[in-house]
Amino acid sequence: MRLNFKNKYLRFIWQLCLGAISFPCKSLCFFIPVNNRIWVFGNIYGYKDNPRYVYDYLHQIKDPSVRAIWISKNKEDIGIQPQNEHYYYLSIKGLFYQYRAGVAMLATGMNDIAAFTLVNKKIVQLWHGVPIKKLLLDSKETSPFPSKFKTLNQLFKVLLKRKLSRYNMICAVNQQNQQCLAQAFCVPIENVVITGMPRHDVILDSVSEQSFYNQGNKRILYAPTWQASTNDARKWVFKVLNPDFMCYCRNNSIDVDISIHPLNQNVVSDDTLPSGVNILLCPDINAELKHYDLLITDFSSIAFDFAVLGRPVLFSCVEIDAYEKQRGIYSEFADLLRSKNLASNQLVQAVKDVFNNKESLEKFYSYPHLGEARHRVIQETKKLL
Repeated sequence: MRLNFKNKYLRFIWQLCLGAISFPCKSLCFFIPVNNRIWVFGNIYGYKDNPRYVYDYLHQIKDPSVRAIWISKNKEDIGIQPQNEHYYYLSIKGLFYQYRAGVAMLATGMNDIAAFTLVNKKIVQLWHGVPIKKLLLDSKETSPFPSKFKTLNQLFKVLLKRKLSRYNMICAVNQQNQQCLAQAFCVPIENVVITGMPRHDVILDSVSEQSFYNQGNKRILYAPTWQASTNDARKWVFKVLNPDFMCYCRNNSIDVDISIHPLNQNVVSDDTLPSGVNILLCPDINAELKHYDLLITDFSSIAFDFAVLGRPVLFSCVEIDAYEKQRGIYSEFADLLRSKNLASNQLVQAVKDVFNNKESLEKFYSYPHLGEARHRVIQETKKLL
């Protein structure tokens, strides 16, 4: 815990220093006129997820009223789609278009692009999933300071609220999600618009007109969430992929893949995984979900992405109470996880039930809008201009 606090503390100090250093750069925003036709897109984790999907869609439909430009923090992403505009965020062209843009679409936070260029533009937060774990102002983990430093925590919350208030629009998938995000970001409910999630468009579009289950071997994807402790992450993996479960899968021609969270890549390797488990390595997991008949997960929002396919999801969460106390879980999802949680020794029977009945499990989440999310995001953004 002490190390975790230290890391968050240093990160906070670093952000303050960057804010002070970048002040002259922010000042340029007041002298450079914006062009509402220019929209910039970014994701600190690379050319992926919701900003990419809206960006690609704009180029696909060739909307003449929008010049979509991808801003990358990784030079290796430049040139992935040479026919479209991609610029490194600190390049001359990259900085020019970031300053000139009228709209910025983000996935995680203002550091998805050069934050000092965001002063005078409309900022759209697409976010990166339906949150199960508490986030931002709802999470005690957000502050770098221990709870005993009340004054510092109050100051931090004031600064964070001020920063979050700069979002002109936040995208939600339903009313429940809308209320959750409005509370976590501390913004008026009308600033959170139910558009649906662009990644769900991509997931649905990726499904061909084929039968519900894959032909040939059944396929299971196990996708655990990120864990701060490497030991905890490794322990959870081997509790789910236990010998009895793997033996059942081998004997019944069921292929098992595991998708490790990007921040936990050092947890397992091909050499340490149980026999028969493959590590899923792909640039975009959303395009791969169509290949699986069943998802097993814990606290990961991938459950809500897989559910749009109408295919079954099994939850196997180790130590829900301890995790809730440490990380924080939204109450409605804590109840859901407790009611559907399967111990590792219950997984085999649950998988049997799913594949023998060939039925999807009861829907556990409601989406009033599935499909056309990218179109709705674009139309709602234009209303801001």
